[in-house]
Amino acid sequence: MIGFCRPWIISAGEWLKPLHELTKEEAEEPLRPNHEQIKAFKALKESLIRAPALGLPNYSKPFELYVHEVKGVASGVLTQAFGNAPRPVAYLSGQLDPVAKGHPGCLRNVAAAALLVEKAQEIVLGHPLTGHKLLMEKR
Repeated sequence: MIGFCRPWIISAGEWLKPLHELTKEEAEEPLRPNHEQIKAFKALKESLIRAPALGLPNYSKPFELYVHEVKGVASGVLTQAFGNAPRPVAYLSGQLDPVAKGHPGCLRNVAAAALLVEKAQEIVLGHPLTGHKLLMEKR
């Protein structure tokens, strides 16, 4: 269920990472989650019972993608203009590959952006997609 709802869960990748680590190796029965894993499980469970505040994509408007990377997890939000503010259309997340995880922070962020641009294509469908405008203005 989490996998299906992942695009509508903020920072899903960050919450899923500790749970993946719990089942990574041969787990003994019963599972003995630590505090971080219990917190992640509860956060994901809560996210399933809350209504998402996402808008439907409007393909006559350009998309913007906000991205950040923490501990090898890329998280982002795909937005479109709605009045004077950006409105979320999808939440995206994913694990960086082992090579990208070994790079310095600036390159991990580039890898995170590349990963999420690729994931966003399922929603954007080839329509205009730009990075966060603030980052473009700071060049």
